[in-house]
Order: sequence, then structure tokens, then C-alpha cells
Amino acid sequence: MGRRSIEPSEDAVITGARLREARESAGLSLSQLAGMVPYSRSMLGHIETGVRAASAEVIAWYQRACGPVDPVTAVSALGRADVDRRSFLRNAAYSAALTATGLTDPPQMARLIRVNDSTRVGMAEIHAIQAVTDAFSRLDEVRGGGVGATAIAEFLATDVAALLRARFADSDVRTEAFSAASELAYLAGFKAHDAGKDGVAQRYYLSSLRLAEESEIPGQDEFARRILALHSLDVKQPQYAVPLAEKAATSARGRVSKSTQVLFDVAAARCHAETGDFRAARAALAQTEPWIDSDTTDRPRWAALFCPNQASTARQASKTFTAIGDLIEAERYLDFSHQVWDAQTHTRIRAISAAEVGLLRWRIGDYVGAVNIWRPAVPVLSTVASGRATKQMARINRYAPELIASITTHAACSS
Repeated sequence: MGRRSIEPSEDAVITGARLREARESAGLSLSQLAGMVPYSRSMLGHIETGVRAASAEVIAWYQRACGPVDPVTAVSALGRADVDRRSFLRNAAYSAALTATGLTDPPQMARLIRVNDSTRVGMAEIHAIQAVTDAFSRLDEVRGGGVGATAIAEFLATDVAALLRARFADSDVRTEAFSAASELAYLAGFKAHDAGKDGVAQRYYLSSLRLAEESEIPGQDEFARRILALHSLDVKQPQYAVPLAEKAATSARGRVSKSTQVLFDVAAARCHAETGDFRAARAALAQTEPWIDSDTTDRPRWAALFCPNQASTARQASKTFTAIGDLIEAERYLDFSHQVWDAQTHTRIRAISAAEVGLLRWRIGDYVGAVNIWRPAVPVLSTVASGRATKQMARINRYAPELIASITTHAACSS
């Protein structure tokens, strides 16, 4: 009795065809590519014909050997790998070289589920993706990066990838589609970072950049480049922080509003400060400071979604002053940032900011002020699914262990 053949999935066939196109564009035969990657010629043939699905790791090898793979294929594979908890992502390390369906209205999700290669996509579908992103963003701010991450990855790999491969009503719809996808990939990256999965975060941020480049919306690509620079500082691998931040700030200038440009300039200031160039940091801050407490209502959606008010800019200014060694100014700006965040809508970042303000106060000798701001923040930090919150709890425990002990005791009594 013969072996029953298994029909390749449509997604695998599409991905394979795009990988074949990348290989052929690079002028490589299957045999030549096999000599450059840890896969046989036979396996590569199966991948390109869709007989075997391409993993995120396979796509990464194609990118190394053939150059950039189209951003839709890349983010789709990354999302699938994240959902499946593939070993490639589970063990992913940060490399210096280098999605809430239940939270949206049923009609919006039904519209997305019906999308396929022959669908003509209009603005209604784009608004549906934005509604999902908004819902996940609200959930993230209150519950932490560990909540909803798998759902975002699933949404990126399926509905969003399908939409990006569909036919668009016009060029404006195409632009908005890739912009919306970039926002979602950015959010996925931020959630991964908040959960302590920085290798995964980096890959989502890179996908956000490539999708933004496809959208051709002025400044959005540089906004993704900006987060890559800041992320490299967060993970203590700042080799490319300054070039990334400076490219983002320079390219955005004149293409975005003043209140948006300040996001780029303060990021550049922090990058200079944390890599030791204090003069350049102060020069960048001089451009930034007059705009830190300015109106932010003219920021475009892709910036306002993640930096909705003056708190984001003040926070980065505080980090800059901390690196320079001016802790008084650092505490002043960070306390301003903390006060701006709404405790109901931005629960996590307000609590994390309180923890950081307290740490700065402790360093400058204001021990009472530190404990006073920590006391209401600790119960919040203990309830959000956030790796960053957990780290702040550990830091507070070094100086005020009685605050952490009171939470532990309360939890034990309640169980």
C-alpha cells in the first residue's frame, strides 16, 4: 500500500516561492546555497516547493546568504515560531550584529478572517488591525508583557500576513496596511522585552522596521530604528546605539512634527550619554528640553500609540542625566514622567517609574522620599506579568526589604 502524500499548505508554498525568489535574485543555485547554510540541497528544495514549511531559523539563514527576505514572509515565520515556542526562539539570544482577537468586535475579526490572496482590502480591514493593536496595547499597559504575547504572535502570523499578501484597493490602503502591521510588530517586540525575552524582542523590532520601510510613511521607519537603539542600551550592547539613534533623528528631521522629533533627539542624547560622549549628549538635550513638556496631540498614530504624552520624553531625559551623573536633574525629570502617567490606563509604567524614582532618591540621600514613593508601587509591581517589574522589586528589596516582605506576608495570608 503506497504512502499517502500530504498536500503542502498554501502558506508554506507562498513562503517557499518567496525564498526561491530571494535565492535567485542573489544569483545562487540550490547547490551553492546548500554549501553556505546547514541544510542539504534536498531539504532546501522541499522548503522552496512548500513540501516542508520554512521555520524562522531557515528564513534567517536565507537572509544571511541571499540578502533581505520580504518583510511579510519574515514576520509571518517569526510569529509562527513564537506561537509554537520553537527552539530557535526559545533559545534566541540578543545579537548585537544583527499579536487580542477576543478583545475586538466580532464584525471586525470576521472581516479579517475572510481575507485571502484574492480579497480586495480596504480601509475597513486596516481599522480592524488597528483596533486589535489598540486592545492589546491597553491590556499590555495594565497587565504586563507576559499577558497576550502568544495571541499577538498568532495574529501576526495568520490574519495580518494574509492581509499584507492580498490585493489593496489603492496605494494609500497598502501604505496604511504595512504601517498597521509595523505597529503590531513593534508592540510584540515591546511585550517580549517587558517579559525579559530580548532576543525575540530584537527580531520583532527589526520586522517592525522592515514593515515600516514598506509603508513609506515619513518617520515611522525611523521610529523603529530609534527603539532598536534604545533596546541595545537596555541589554548592555550599545555598539550600534549611537549610529542607529543619529540616523533616526537626522532622517526624521523635517518630516515629522516638533513634538515627534523630540522623541528622536532625546533618544540620541541618551545613546551618547550611555556611551560616554557627554558633550554630544548635552548638545542633543539642548534641542530636546524646550519641547519635553510641550503639547503632544499632533503626534502621528505610530508614535502616539507608544509615546502618548510628555512622560516618554521626560523618562529618556532622566536616563540621559543619570548617565551623565546629574542625579538631581535625573530625579526631577523622572518624577515628572511618573506624575504624568495615568494609574488606570498605564498601570505598569507608572509603577515602574515610581520604583526608579525611589532608587534615584535613595542614591541622593532622600531615603524617606524613596520609601514613600515605593510603598504604593510595590503592590502593583507584584501583580503585573512583567520582567521589568520583577527586576524593580528585587532592587527595592535591597534597600527596603520590609516593603517586599509585607507583600509576601499578605499573599501568604490570602492563599
